[in-house]
Amino acid sequence: MRRSLLVLLCALILCATLPLHGKAAFSGVYSIRGTNPGVGPYTGTLTISPRGDIFDVHWNVANVQYSGVGVVVNDTLSVAYSGGNGSWMGVIGYRQKADGTLEGKWAVYGGKAQTGSETATRK
Repeated sequence: MRRSLLVLLCALILCATLPLHGKAAFSGVYSIRGTNPGVGPYTGTLTISPRGDIFDVHWNVANVQYSGVGVVVNDTLSVAYSGGNGSWMGVIGYRQKADGTLEGKWAVYGGKAQTGSETATRK
């Protein structure tokens, strides 16, 4: 009995220290800070919602809405998105750090050959 309790306790501790995977790992509402090359820094809100095996992703930056769809491969959430009137599109990849913070790198189709960066912290 004592040994079973010890094994169960060890299993619970191990599970608590493992990184999150799947839907729970990325889902949530985040505060974001980013850098747009040639424009400067920005802040806003990011919402990631699971829908089956994909994610609906929404940003609000300076009262402008951006929307996208994402998939997870290994530990990266890759999102194709568009904003404003939908006349352009971009892509961002988020990797989750041990503390749950998401680090992103993004680019816009047809734009300059530059990438922006974004950090998302769960609210």
